[in-house]
Amino acid sequence: MFRLQPGQFEVSPSRDAAVARRVRWVLLGSTLVLVLLTLFLAIRFLVVRAQLSATALETARAEAQAATATIDAALLDAQALAIALGDDLASGALAYAEVPERLQALLAAEPELDGVAVTCEPFACDPALRLTQVYAFRDANQGIGLLEGATYDYTLPPQDEPGAPATGWYYYPIREGAQWSEPFLATGAAKVLIEYGMPFARLDPADAAPAGLVTVDFSTRGMRQLMARLELGGRGYGFILSADGMFLSHPDVRFVARRSIFDPTSGYDATVQAAVRRALAGEVVELQQPDAITGHQAWFFLVPLEANGGVVGVVIDAADMAPPAEATLRNLVALGLTSGGLIVLLTALAVRVEHGGRRELWLVALVFTGVCVGLIGLTWWLSALTRDQASLALTSRATVERIVERYREELNGDQQPFVVPTGIELTALQFPTPTTVTLNAIIWQWYADTIPEEVVRGFALYQTIGELLPIEEAARVRDGDGELIVWRVGIVLQQRFDPVRFPFDTRKVEVSLQPAELDENVMLTPDLEAYPLLRPSALPGVDGAIWLNQWQLENSYFTLRERKEGASLGLSRRADRLAPPELFFTLTMQRQVVGPFIAYLLPGMVTLVLVFAFLMSDRQISDRQDLVAALSYAAALFFVIAIAHTALRENVAAIGITYLEHLYLLLYLIVVAVILDAFLLVRAPNLPLITYGDHLLPKLLYWPVCAFAMLVSTLAVFV
Repeated sequence: MFRLQPGQFEVSPSRDAAVARRVRWVLLGSTLVLVLLTLFLAIRFLVVRAQLSATALETARAEAQAATATIDAALLDAQALAIALGDDLASGALAYAEVPERLQALLAAEPELDGVAVTCEPFACDPALRLTQVYAFRDANQGIGLLEGATYDYTLPPQDEPGAPATGWYYYPIREGAQWSEPFLATGAAKVLIEYGMPFARLDPADAAPAGLVTVDFSTRGMRQLMARLELGGRGYGFILSADGMFLSHPDVRFVARRSIFDPTSGYDATVQAAVRRALAGEVVELQQPDAITGHQAWFFLVPLEANGGVVGVVIDAADMAPPAEATLRNLVALGLTSGGLIVLLTALAVRVEHGGRRELWLVALVFTGVCVGLIGLTWWLSALTRDQASLALTSRATVERIVERYREELNGDQQPFVVPTGIELTALQFPTPTTVTLNAIIWQWYADTIPEEVVRGFALYQTIGELLPIEEAARVRDGDGELIVWRVGIVLQQRFDPVRFPFDTRKVEVSLQPAELDENVMLTPDLEAYPLLRPSALPGVDGAIWLNQWQLENSYFTLRERKEGASLGLSRRADRLAPPELFFTLTMQRQVVGPFIAYLLPGMVTLVLVFAFLMSDRQISDRQDLVAALSYAAALFFVIAIAHTALRENVAAIGITYLEHLYLLLYLIVVAVILDAFLLVRAPNLPLITYGDHLLPKLLYWPVCAFAMLVSTLAVFV
């Protein structure tokens, strides 16, 4: 800043060789420590990442093996029960008149079974009846029902004609022997079943023809419930295949009993199909492959079933095996810090800074400043790269069905929810205040015909504040087996936006959709089939005409989140049941930094340069008049800083301190330091800080101190 009076001390390279050697040894020791620390952090990062992936893989592998063992045990137990029941019928230990009571007791004792039946050949069990059948089954409320008598001719050969009764469950085992059937829609039970059929002999040993068939049923829904309980991360799922590749269980119910994994419409490619064939042949198979259902890179674990020759498949999304984003950011930034420190120390060693040469000191100061600036930029980049943007996004029907199935598992039979697919399309958006968003949207819901009329149609937006804006019903039309209702919406919603990282802050607009029905259990789920693309970056549910000044739209997606227990509203049924997951539609956006950089960062940087130019000037301060001039210059800089700072806070409407404000706080401190330095020049000109190297230290430390202060600020905010 200033030139001192002639005769004062001028800096020169240190002549104390001993001191120089000690400084160099300190630099060498520090360099060695940083090299070891950098290697340790790098190795630890790679090892921890590998361990987390290995742990996730092992967990998935264990889940697949456990699910296979559980299903195998249940299927083998069912086979044993059928064999025991057939033996009792063949030996006469169980009279046909006692069959209804025996089947009901057996079903009550075996919760894994969905039904048990004894079906006889024509006139074999009752000479007066051609077709005889007793079927004990579980009803929708998990009670036990009994069906006596045949509702159709089960002895007929299977037919492919539409509407023809399903008879393969009886026709093939009675002729070919005991076997598990392919999944089918049972005509009498009105549900998709997989059955084990075991022929039983006649009472007359001389007659080798079977008397009938004992069947034990597994509902495919029971298998789905078992797979839904697996811990497979946020986007993982499981499926079960029959010996022919037909889906016995899949989160997307459209697959069950209707598609084979080998069908082109299944979505699974040739690599996965080849792996399934190996598993059906008895091999445990693992492979990493993009999943056609979720569209993400995934791990497949395929384990053969001993009981029926099928396969249990577990799919884990690769993203669910990655370390948490925050931990990754901290580890990478730590590596950057140690690497930056190494660059500074190696520079100091290379230029032999221990000798105190002016040029060498300036070079080290500039390198230190450059490293700090580089680390600031690296932190910005890593923060954006590791930001968890849409990890919970629902991008497949399989994931949605898995969440619904888990919720069903926690309810009693009479508490099962009415599931209502719901969609939204945002058509206009603006931010009237820093804590609200005004939006126009189209919202639609599909109500199945099975949902009673007394269930209130519609949705509630509990974030609405201020004056109520219109929610108008736009259309109500028949759509397949249900009714589609469409609304036009214009509302103001309360939001929580955190501008602490300004100008690198993001905004997350969240629309909470809840059922209008308060008493009955209604669960809203995303109508994913209404969107051509479900990838969050494709912005499903957002009109392409939406444009927001200074904001870049990034992702949109649905999530289902566990709802916090609230008031029961005085409704006893509502109080007695677990609240369903809450449906959210989320739109994320990133602030465009060019505008804020020009408006707020550029004035701050210019001010920093002006202060440094003042320090580097040849101006001398030796009397009161010069001091007043210096103070006037500092005051002018202060007003520039204050005006820009005030404009920043008004624009952001921040309550706390935002990231960019740290620069202005630093500028305030620098102005104070300049004033203090001017006073010292006048009042204490012989201080070492002033005399060393013709006032070199303030000039030398200016940029390193500023850059280091902003680096600390950046780490505090982003890491």
